[in-house]
Amino acid sequence: MSLPGRIGVNAAILGEQPTGLGLYAVNIISALEKLGERLIVYTSRPDMIRAPGAEVRATPAAVRPERGALGHLSRLLWTQTGLRRAVRRDRPAALLNAMPEGLLWPPVPQATVVHDLLPLHYPPEYPRQQSYFRYYVPAVLRHSRAVIVSSESTRQDILSFYRVPPEKVRVVLLGYDTGRFFPETHDRGAGREPYALFVGNVMPHKNLLRLVEAFAKSAEGTLVIRGSGHPAHVAALRERIAALGLGPRVDWQPYESEDGLVGLYRAARMLLLPSLYEGFGLPALEAMACGTPVVTSRTSSLPEVVGDAALLVDPLDTGALAAAITRLFADEGLARELRERGLARARLFSWEKTARAVQAVLAEVVARG
Repeated sequence: MSLPGRIGVNAAILGEQPTGLGLYAVNIISALEKLGERLIVYTSRPDMIRAPGAEVRATPAAVRPERGALGHLSRLLWTQTGLRRAVRRDRPAALLNAMPEGLLWPPVPQATVVHDLLPLHYPPEYPRQQSYFRYYVPAVLRHSRAVIVSSESTRQDILSFYRVPPEKVRVVLLGYDTGRFFPETHDRGAGREPYALFVGNVMPHKNLLRLVEAFAKSAEGTLVIRGSGHPAHVAALRERIAALGLGPRVDWQPYESEDGLVGLYRAARMLLLPSLYEGFGLPALEAMACGTPVVTSRTSSLPEVVGDAALLVDPLDTGALAAAITRLFADEGLARELRERGLARARLFSWEKTARAVQAVLAEVVARG
């Protein structure tokens, strides 16, 4: 049942090349509309909104994330001025902030989404975001009727770092695009050398230096990396690959098209995601949906995503990671078992389920308002 009144969605995070936060906004907007919600979407990218019935309010292009620190500051200022004026004018029943940027003293009840608190776990890697996460984000959460998080792991972080009342924080797991991520019907990876796949940013918490060290101990296969990051982290990873003599066995490209990424998932022998920290770990879910076995960490949110459908390792134990890689390359029976478990696990997730849970939180927010 849809909510009484319209729902505003703050999707100002959408930029020229949407990353995780932007794609979450796009998918939750589409899924909420399919559930019958009447939406008002605030964004500078109306062309990306896949909700034909939504009312779209244009935001300045200057607030897009690609504008760097200046764009970030512009977006925060616009939120407290331009968004406030728009919300007062439109009077939605509630406002959903698709990222931890919302109104202070909002004129309508609001719910705010937080995917992770990564900069608070790794302050040296995110010096410019410390004030934002230590002062701005908790202020927004105090002025939100509900806080929606992507995992129980993130919920515990919110309670620990910000001391938000526990009853205010709701776990709503992410979904994935079931129309894109599904297994192929013919032989997987026929005619090509077996490879392990990593998809994600080249950042210290992704644990890539240990990943390539572990892969160097594996006697076969290619490591396919799709992702980029800060030049210093990219340079460090390239140096480690060269020092290990892994160059001929590594296929590293900074980006991959959407269609190309699906093909890489489907043909991969395994997905490797040995992160030290993840707010959710969407690549693991997408890989399972494509029938690809997953090797991942037993830390943060990752066990919540994969359940018993993956090989879980200590991300600090390079030997354990190397053993898991070697085992999956060699053991066809294990690969088939993880493929079937992964497909069953992925069926527990969808954007429709995510939207229904968000809808329920918004209903409570409106009722209390």
